[in-house]
Order: sequence, then C-alpha cells, then structure tokens
Amino acid sequence: MRRQLTAREWMLLGVLGVLVLVSGYILLYYTPMTAERDRCLGTAESCRVETEAAQYRLDEKNRMEKELEELFSITPALLGISDYDNLKPVMFELNSILSGTQDYTLTFGTVDTTESIVRREISMVFNTVDYESAKTVLQRLHDSSYRCMLDDIHISIGDGQVFALWDNLGPSFGSNPGNVTVTGTIVFFEYLAEPTEAVSE
Repeated sequence: MRRQLTAREWMLLGVLGVLVLVSGYILLYYTPMTAERDRCLGTAESCRVETEAAQYRLDEKNRMEKELEELFSITPALLGISDYDNLKPVMFELNSILSGTQDYTLTFGTVDTTESIVRREISMVFNTVDYESAKTVLQRLHDSSYRCMLDDIHISIGDGQVFALWDNLGPSFGSNPGNVTVTGTIVFFEYLAEPTEAVSE
C-alpha cells in the first residue's frame, strides 16, 4: 500500500532537486566557463606584457638609431695622414681607447703598400657593460688622432637574441638590456712615399 508524501517531504524533494540543478550548473557550466575566462584573462595579460616589451624595444631601437646617426654624422676637423709605418702609435691609441672595455681582441690584416695611401685594416671585437659604454668607445675610435674609418660595425646586445647592425655606417638597430658585444673593422690611412708591396702583420 503506497503512502502519499507529506507537504514537508515534497518540500524536501524540491530543495534536493534545486541542489541537484545548482550542482549540475556549477560542475557542468560555471566551473568550466570560469576556468576558460581565467585562461583568456591570463592570455590577454601575457599579450599586454609582450606588447609593452615590444614597444619598449622599438622605442630603444629608435633612440639608439637616432643617437648613432647623430654620432657618426659629426665630421671632425680634417686630420693629416700619418707617414707609414704608424703601427706603434696606432696600437698605443687603440689600447688607450679599448682599455675601458671589459675585454677586446684585435686582428691585423694585410697592409697594402702598393699605393701611396696605405690602408691598415684591423678587425676588432670588444665587450662593454652597456650600450652607452659601447657608444662612447665607438665615438672615441671615430675621433681618433689618426685618419681612420669605421666599417661593418655589428652591435650585439644582451644574450644575442636581438642584435643591432651597423653596416658601412648605415644603421639598423635592435636592442635589449644587457652586456654589449661590438665587432667590426677600423681602417687607418697612412702615407707611403715609395710604394712597395703588400705586407702581412
């Protein structure tokens, strides 16, 4: 014989049904949607940070490009060309300028003495603690006491993932905070009254 449910029991069943519906909503809809929302917010924040970092790098790139363009647009007073062989004075000056770097390496190329104007080509690599220090060294090299020309300068900043290139005095830069490595060539010009032949030093 079946007993009819009392009003109180019907009420309890109703409450239980509501709890089941709410639990189902939370488990099947609210929780997944909240997780997806949080993921989207996290992605948006990452994109914002990356955008700000990219803007910072772009601003630094533009700043560095402008500064180096200005630096090398300055034409110093015409310098007299030293007589050949001016290697020792050049070495003293290079050591004086590069002594302010963390370390440096110089490689001497073949000196062509078949013409009156001798080109003494020296490949160089040096490291500095920051971009400003590298710029100062380049400025001092550019303003050398002896007639010279900087060529094919590459500036690598930070861990090397971003680099700045300055090829034949035509700048195109990228930047990132960190130590700076500069590679390139400096060519000194000397006068030789009686040309002979190429000399390797």
